[in-house]
Amino acid sequence: MNTDDAIKKIRKKAKADKRKRRDPRFLDTMGLLVAKGFLATNYDILPKPNIRINIDDAIWAGKNFEPRILEVLPAAVVRLKRHFLIVENEHEDLLDLVGQLKKREKRGNDFFGIEYRKLRRWAEAPLLDKRVKAISEYKIVKTFRLNPELLDELKKFATKNNVSETEALEGLVKSFLYKKAV
Repeated sequence: MNTDDAIKKIRKKAKADKRKRRDPRFLDTMGLLVAKGFLATNYDILPKPNIRINIDDAIWAGKNFEPRILEVLPAAVVRLKRHFLIVENEHEDLLDLVGQLKKREKRGNDFFGIEYRKLRRWAEAPLLDKRVKAISEYKIVKTFRLNPELLDELKKFATKNNVSETEALEGLVKSFLYKKAV
């Protein structure tokens, strides 16, 4: 193959990429992921932090134009679940992977040939949008019935240490468990 043929192929590919960059499926997906901090790009993308995206459109954008979308998509679904429209019976593999990420499992399924370990790191990565928490920062609501006298002591302890009652209780439990383990 001579250089003229190679240049023609490159120009043809660049022209096709330019068309794909104008596709609303790509623009919406990238707009959300860039606005939330999952991806960065060297070309202008209008941030769309409040958009809802059909998961099929996001997968199309990842397959046909920007493979990085597929790498961050499972973690984005976990952390930004309200922003994605998912039909449960159509995307079982993605939903299984989302479940594995939520449970913080060490090993899991690959997604479009991308290894689980690469997908998992995005579930914990800090994002530009500080309102979006990492999986390890999610809190689980539990209710306990405490003796009123003990509750008063907990309030005093929390006030004395300038923390919330929850933080005080978490600290006490951690220190107790750590002492037990040693």
